[in-house]
Amino acid sequence: MLTSPSSAFAAEELLSETDFFIDIPEVTSATRLPQKISESPASLTVIDRQMIDASGLQTIPDLMRLVPGFQTYLVNANTYGSTYHGASDDFPNNLEVMVDGRSVYIPLLSTVVWESLGIHLEDVERIEVVRGSNVPTQGSNAFLGSINIITREPTTSSGIDLSTVFGSQDTKNAHLSYADSNSVFSYRISANHEQNDGNDHYSTFYTGDWFAADGSDGKWQDDLSRDYLNISSTWTPDLTNSFWFQFGIDRGRKTTGALDIESPHVAERDHDSSFQSIKFNHLYSDHGTLQLSGYHNRLELSTPRASVAEILTELGVPSGSPVWLPFFAAPIPADEVPDYIQALIDTNGYHMIEQEGSTETTDLELQLTDRFGLADLVAGMGYRYLSADSEILLQQGKVDEERTRAFGTLSLNLSPRWQLISGLMHEHSSEGSDAFSYRNAAIFKPSIGQSFRIGYSASERLPSLLERYGDASVTFPAYAPYVLSPVFYDYVRSPNPDLEEERIKSWELGYYQAFANQQGYVDLRIFREKVSNVVFTYFETYPSELDSGKRVLSTRNVGSWENNGAEFQLKYQPLPSLWGLLSYSYINTRHENFRTGEIGINSKDYFNHDGTLTPEHTASLLLSWSPRDDLQLSATHYYMDQVHWIEGGERDAYDRTDLRLAKQWHFDPGSTVETALIVQNAFGARYQEFYRHNAFDRRTYLQLKLNFH
Repeated sequence: MLTSPSSAFAAEELLSETDFFIDIPEVTSATRLPQKISESPASLTVIDRQMIDASGLQTIPDLMRLVPGFQTYLVNANTYGSTYHGASDDFPNNLEVMVDGRSVYIPLLSTVVWESLGIHLEDVERIEVVRGSNVPTQGSNAFLGSINIITREPTTSSGIDLSTVFGSQDTKNAHLSYADSNSVFSYRISANHEQNDGNDHYSTFYTGDWFAADGSDGKWQDDLSRDYLNISSTWTPDLTNSFWFQFGIDRGRKTTGALDIESPHVAERDHDSSFQSIKFNHLYSDHGTLQLSGYHNRLELSTPRASVAEILTELGVPSGSPVWLPFFAAPIPADEVPDYIQALIDTNGYHMIEQEGSTETTDLELQLTDRFGLADLVAGMGYRYLSADSEILLQQGKVDEERTRAFGTLSLNLSPRWQLISGLMHEHSSEGSDAFSYRNAAIFKPSIGQSFRIGYSASERLPSLLERYGDASVTFPAYAPYVLSPVFYDYVRSPNPDLEEERIKSWELGYYQAFANQQGYVDLRIFREKVSNVVFTYFETYPSELDSGKRVLSTRNVGSWENNGAEFQLKYQPLPSLWGLLSYSYINTRHENFRTGEIGINSKDYFNHDGTLTPEHTASLLLSWSPRDDLQLSATHYYMDQVHWIEGGERDAYDRTDLRLAKQWHFDPGSTVETALIVQNAFGARYQEFYRHNAFDRRTYLQLKLNFH
């Protein structure tokens, strides 16, 4: 692993005896170079195993609540959204999420499907979160920031780990992993099962006469069940070459519906995902490394096509009645209505829930890392193939895109105290667009573990496949003698292949101070972000359709806003048995009433948006105390200010406090048993994070962990 050339200045007078006891995490996510977090050109938060265990949180997106400037919310009981600096909807699309450097961003939905990643919290070693645009390092998806989930390496653990969780919502989770290694080969296998009943809901849509024969009472639960298998291995045939392999599958089912209305459409949605990843590292000199990497992701989402009963209920047709519309030649008799409606469903591939389709990503990359005098350099190029297919979201058929990229970062150590870092990324899309992004930062280090940073970046984001080519319409098929020819009825969504790149310009001042004797750190970021040319989907008039709405969803580059604010994170450990983590962010979002619709059209709430796109204040405080080596007590408090989500509407501020009590038993040096009682939202009332009909109440879990090493 490369180290900074500044280590050559160890004799410098700024290095004192206490500096040897300063612990500064080393990260790679901001530049691809291994560097201390105090020497990074961007603000980072590292969530380690200590924080993961003490928090008692049960999912990876939940952990983002501990990161300044991030907001995590439940769209329904088992669907998460996680965004940075707000301005989001139910499918956040401006964060790059990676697992060991492999992007898990889904081109079909322009977001991350968290429950399909094939990993669990027990597989995670740490998470590196870049707060601020990271496009110059990770590409378009990292428009506002990036999350790199780093899993446990097979070489660092051996034996069996078993964990189970039981509790609220009839949660029943189990995770099993086994790892082993020898001098040249190591592997780790993990398997997981999760299930819960979600929340109880009611939809009058399913109580009409068309559902009477099925005995439907309108009750439903947004439940989840999933299983996955993950295998990772390393092979080191000699001192200069190493290989890393990872394979996984994740399959599951959940019930979902849009909880912004009282009686939503509901459907079961299956997912079937798989991934394969390989990396080859060759150390060609004492300070030079060649890395070749490639991966393939596949995800299939399936929901059932709408039923005849659902379509007739949507049309308001009573049971046993004929169907007649103005463009019919004659009414369709009642006994033929089900057959015709089935033909309508088949013609349009109609689904009540639109999370349907398949998508694939294939990525190849070459990267060189080396040192030249006082400069560290990483550079490379990559190729990515994206494809998506959906009979409801992409009715024109399968779409694909090829992207190529070239990137580089130079870290120049002018002296022990001064460091300059510059990075850039150029991306080319086969759809005829290019994105160029760069970042420059100057870092002043008055002492070991202390740094001041000033930086500027300008980044561009390429539109996704769904944003460019989302296309849907409703056509009534011919059905002689009642419907003489196909009738184009409703233009639901129009494609826009000519979308331009989104843009962000960021200015920031940063300060980082690691405390002596490994007692923690303080991290401060003051920023200004100007976001422009943002892609929005909204209603426009479309007088040519027969549907009474006379509107179509269009996608345009219309959004713009400015964020000014500050982020602060403090970790302090005054005693070996006591530590705390405080995170806070202040964000002032200013925006004009950018046009997202036409006056008189039944558009969504974000037409002439007059609310705050971003919660002005967010905060979290995690405290952990171990009165004995085998006992740990922790408490975490979260606060989020009021916000007007682009899709979810206006939500009030909320407070939430989680508690965790854990007890360990050590039977021999390699065997440990731990039980933990976790209470989430222990003292607060029910609250809504995103949709008004999805409430978060008190939840209690019992966790058991067994380790045999």
